[in-house]
Amino acid sequence: MCGITAVEARRTPRVGRLAGVDVARGVAVLGMYATHVGPDPADGGAASVFRLFEGRSAALFAVLAGVSVALMSGGREPKAGGGRRRVALRLAARAPLLVVLGLFLTSLETGYLVILAYYGACFVLVIPFLGLRVRSLVVAAVVGALAMPLISYGLRVQLAPRDLVLLMPDATPETFAGSGLGYILLVLLVSGTFPALGLMTYLFAGMAIGRLDLGSPVVCRRLVIGGAVLAAVAYTASWVATDVLGGMRTIYAAAAPAAAAAGMPPEEFVQLHMYNIHGTPPTTTPAWLLVDVPHSYTPFDFVACIGVAAAVIGGCQLLAARFPVAVRPLADLGGVILTAYAAHFVAIWLLFGDEETSPFSLAHFLWFGGVALVAAMLWKRWIGRGPLEWLLHVVSRLPERLLSAAAMPVRRLAAAARSPR
Repeated sequence: MCGITAVEARRTPRVGRLAGVDVARGVAVLGMYATHVGPDPADGGAASVFRLFEGRSAALFAVLAGVSVALMSGGREPKAGGGRRRVALRLAARAPLLVVLGLFLTSLETGYLVILAYYGACFVLVIPFLGLRVRSLVVAAVVGALAMPLISYGLRVQLAPRDLVLLMPDATPETFAGSGLGYILLVLLVSGTFPALGLMTYLFAGMAIGRLDLGSPVVCRRLVIGGAVLAAVAYTASWVATDVLGGMRTIYAAAAPAAAAAGMPPEEFVQLHMYNIHGTPPTTTPAWLLVDVPHSYTPFDFVACIGVAAAVIGGCQLLAARFPVAVRPLADLGGVILTAYAAHFVAIWLLFGDEETSPFSLAHFLWFGGVALVAAMLWKRWIGRGPLEWLLHVVSRLPERLLSAAAMPVRRLAAAARSPR
């Protein structure tokens, strides 16, 4: 066997498409559906279970985007030279398409926040880091998780201060049409609902995971165990900082004037508006950086969500290797993740656009999840690449083709000059 013994061959991980990564993408899609159309956790009882998906599904999406970037750029061995330039061109070409698609979905006014425009910004920001290996990417993720919330807080205190009630600006068609470039960049990078500079922490973590040998069961088990421990430590540390060491008391004190104006105790006021935090914690006190509320983009939220995402990715890789048939529907759904993401916003717009029917119920979650799984299985079986995935693929290849076409006359002239007369 070309110098490899039969025993060594059995021990060597099979190289090919990482089915478990697609399974993790499918899990992220279902988690998003659970958050957007599942029962409201505030109702209590069994609905409280759905709180587990809040924030973590979006973080898993972002980490998986980083994994995809790592795989595009060479996996365990980052591409160099022309190969890296081609990946950079593809990412740069995908960025505006994601922005346009994100603005379109936002224009449907479903009441949900859309992350795609911010991903477009991330795909440009990540280009200088395509050559980094695991250790450097881990350092980048750690610096992003610990330092970026502090940097964001300092910038927003000066440029975009906010309290607990204020909902921050989003990347909408109105933002792009009626504002200058400086304000657009401020929203996309720092003050929006999914600020790209914060999202880069998740992308760096995902790229580090994508540079690992994900075909190795040992590596995947380490991801599961290490991710679970990391999440547990982060959530515990946040609880100690807020509930034991007095972080929440400081937050309640900062919220007291607004709570008094609303005629309620600070504790009730804070809990009522806690989920207004979305990518940008209030600038009323630095103590907000101690919470681990979903989408808060604090150090504890970053670290915990990265831990959860790592555990999910490692676990899905192990499940895909052990039970490939059983997880195939999830892998098919994950294979059309962009289409599944966009389609569910259109479905919400069509089904619940009149604002008279509540989208939140267990039945709606089961319907959305079931239809998506069946549709993805049929599409992958009979057609293959999802429609938006196909469009993204075609668009990302355009710069290479244009550059190749532009260079063709030059190559012909050079060839003619070298040919004997």
